[in-house]
Amino acid sequence: MEILNKLFELQDKEYAEFQSKLTPTVSKEKFIGVRVPEVRKLAKQYIKDEEAKLFLKVLPHEYYDENMLHGLLISEIKDFDICIKEVDKFLPYVDNWAVCDIMSPKIFNKNK
Repeated sequence: MEILNKLFELQDKEYAEFQSKLTPTVSKEKFIGVRVPEVRKLAKQYIKDEEAKLFLKVLPHEYYDENMLHGLLISEIKDFDICIKEVDKFLPYVDNWAVCDIMSPKIFNKNK
């Protein structure tokens, strides 16, 4: 999958080590080490791409960084009903505070 390859291209091993200390419930091997601003850029880049639609269907993900991207992609969905469905599908796989914290769908501001 192109998205996973892109995540590994952006890998920062020192950052992965740092993140693993902040998120002790996730094993160190599950961190690629992509900095959050880079993951945000990827989400904005891929949200309208067919690759993102395929990526959102593949659950569970292997890596923490994939889950971060997944949460950010969901946050970019502009259709309320689709967003709710995607949140419902993803929530069982949210296993740490960081992934939970990064997910903030913009459409929720209009639909409280």
